[in-house]
Amino acid sequence: MKVKLTPELSYIIGLWKETRVPSGLGVRGSDGLRAVFMDSCLKAKVAEPGKVLNGEYSVYFYHTAYRKFFQKVLDEEEERFKYKNEYSASFLAGLFDAKGEIGADGTVSFGKCTKTDEMIMYRLGFNTLRKAGRTYVVRPLKFLAYIKPFVKLFAENEVMMKVL
Repeated sequence: MKVKLTPELSYIIGLWKETRVPSGLGVRGSDGLRAVFMDSCLKAKVAEPGKVLNGEYSVYFYHTAYRKFFQKVLDEEEERFKYKNEYSASFLAGLFDAKGEIGADGTVSFGKCTKTDEMIMYRLGFNTLRKAGRTYVVRPLKFLAYIKPFVKLFAENEVMMKVL
């Protein structure tokens, strides 16, 4: 089975990267996160409805070809997402939906962000700053405008609604 990277798969990979479960292909987290992951996987035809397994705080399925492909993309993520296009925007949107946060004062931060993710954001023109275990985006409105078309979990956030 030949799998090609699409913006939809980039979003799923970003979502899966920091919230993955140890077995299978899935995520652990809030109800909203699990629902968004499964909806995205079903729309992209990555998972079949009858093959989905639910844990207490996780949702997952087994598909060896997609798991290998996702891992390969993550191994090459600096190369794959180095250009400012819909692939990198959807990957960062997935990562933001998984571990991102919009503060009451409009600050945008990631609870878990690797040095590679910071490098990708820097190459795309989004400077970051690490403080107290969180990674903050220096110009949050510019970043939110970039990922807005692809964000699903934060789409209804009032700060996100104000972004052009």
